[in-house]
Amino acid sequence: MSEGWELGQLELQSRNKLELELSGFSGGIELRIPFHVLLGNAREPRVLLIAGVHGDEYEGVAALHEFAREIDPGVINGAIVIVPVANPQAFYAGTRRNPVDLGDLNRSFPGNASGSMSERLADLLFHNFVSGSDAVLSMHAWSREATVVPYVECTAQRTGVRDESFATARDLGLEYLHPYDWPAGLLVAAATERGIPSVEVEVGGMGIVTTAGLKTYRAVIYRFLAHLKLIDLGRTPSPACRIVGHSDCLSNHAGLFRGRVNAGEVVKEGDLLGTVHDLAGECLEEVHAPRAGTIAILRTFASVQPGDRLIQIFSELDQA
Repeated sequence: MSEGWELGQLELQSRNKLELELSGFSGGIELRIPFHVLLGNAREPRVLLIAGVHGDEYEGVAALHEFAREIDPGVINGAIVIVPVANPQAFYAGTRRNPVDLGDLNRSFPGNASGSMSERLADLLFHNFVSGSDAVLSMHAWSREATVVPYVECTAQRTGVRDESFATARDLGLEYLHPYDWPAGLLVAAATERGIPSVEVEVGGMGIVTTAGLKTYRAVIYRFLAHLKLIDLGRTPSPACRIVGHSDCLSNHAGLFRGRVNAGEVVKEGDLLGTVHDLAGECLEEVHAPRAGTIAILRTFASVQPGDRLIQIFSELDQA
């Protein structure tokens, strides 16, 4: 398909594998985005499950592949649109950014039909998948240079759908919930600005797919759908989650980063988290915890440049 698609053209209780095409660039560049539409016994509500916005984040991609195969359309009370890989060019390059224009797709929404490759891709995705949705689950891992404890973000801004997005995030069963002042261009930020409740989840990283990551994402997907009443999971109380803010530790030098902690580890203010060394092995800096909390993001790629995030710490907030 290259001219968009229509939910009304699909049969109830059906499983559909489709694709959209983005073309018209000089040099013959063409881009095809495969997606699934699982239509249950009604066409509403309609939700979007999307992954692969960054090309080096794979846990969500694999989880959506499995979910699209295993779910029975007969148990769905609505429509589920699944986009496993939103940014195929970045995926095949194994990079966060699109290799054609070096654009960050998750800073390009809602897009521009006459813009760069990333802006045009964002426009295609937004108008064909995000628009018309009643809710969005954006599935990320951390990029290949780091790992992360599983957590969910929702908007911290007092928008019209903030409370609904927050309630959805709390129901996903993850330990950490991070209300976030999303920067312009994020898919979920553009969606919430248009009145679509949206959450963004981070699971895994390091450019790998793990059994634990797939298990976590599978539970997130089913809880998301159950919260929106597209499927019935019976009584599944959500565990208590921690509402958190974050602090970043950035490198001040180029060199070799040697971490001294693990993701998920609890630290105290002032604890030694790692060191950065020059090419001769001399220690250029020690990295200490700026506050107490939990190691949420840990850089595992040892070569660093000034300004690279080495560690992010989650600390509980008094209120969301």
